[in-house]
Amino acid sequence: MSVDVVTLGEALLRLSLPPGSRFSELSQLGVSIGGAESNVAVALAQLGYSVAWVSAVPDNDLGRHVLMRLGSLGVDTQFVGVVPDARLGVYFIEPGSAPRPTQVIYDRKEAAVTRLESSDVPWAVVDSAKAVHITGITPALSDSLRELSIEFTKRARSSEVPVCVDVNYRSRLWGADEAKPVLLELCQEATLVIVTEEDARDVFGFKGSPQDVVRYARDAFSAEYVALTVGSNGAILCDTEGIIEQPGIEAVVIDRIGSGDAFAAGLVLGAVKGDVASYLPTAVAMAVLKLGIQGDHFLGSQDDIDGILSGALREVSR
Repeated sequence: MSVDVVTLGEALLRLSLPPGSRFSELSQLGVSIGGAESNVAVALAQLGYSVAWVSAVPDNDLGRHVLMRLGSLGVDTQFVGVVPDARLGVYFIEPGSAPRPTQVIYDRKEAAVTRLESSDVPWAVVDSAKAVHITGITPALSDSLRELSIEFTKRARSSEVPVCVDVNYRSRLWGADEAKPVLLELCQEATLVIVTEEDARDVFGFKGSPQDVVRYARDAFSAEYVALTVGSNGAILCDTEGIIEQPGIEAVVIDRIGSGDAFAAGLVLGAVKGDVASYLPTAVAMAVLKLGIQGDHFLGSQDDIDGILSGALREVSR
């Protein structure tokens, strides 16, 4: 069996307050599925690529709901373990409204995914993929996942499969001093590293202009490509040819969660195609499109992306 992309990581149950409400007045909750690597898997599947998500869910109705939902969105879930007497991680979202930020509360300790072992990974599928993807969240979830994350990147790299690492530092999971050596090891196995301007500064200590930071990062990681996201200003990519800048696109924000994963998916497509640099505009367009969609998942098409990049979309399409 061969797939375009293999991604390894968690999925969580997402419980969202209605816009404008606060945790202190908790009454209604919207239910959906989220999680960085599974979000990337959904985005890739929506664009017609074959993507296998490697993970574990509990052997209960919540776990089965995750498999059913992601499967309905085109994700190959056959390599997801079903674990008895386990739980599904949960997170709660209080949507922000500028200048009030979005607030997130996680409850994911000892979730089923933390029991994932090397023997659960379909290594033959990893070795034959066109690209693999992982984020810095996965190694932060448990010691065993830390070891598995390193093995995942090393095995793929040894099989000459492009490795895509999205740093995705989460300060509530581990401190910068603990995270830095692990994330650095992951990034040094990567073909493509994606990092935010904040994480580049706070975790790795890279300072200066965005152009300086992305150069420092590429030198430190020895990755072929490093992409630096700079919020609403877009993104910068550094490769052997130099620096490419892609400006941001104005958008009305419905839901910020998952926009970084949509961006990552766009660059993973570039890794699949062997031309990451030319997919930087696609990645920015996917992130912008996701900002206008409720929930974690990128639910769009190539026509949506092309319309954003061309500026040809009408306010009302009819």
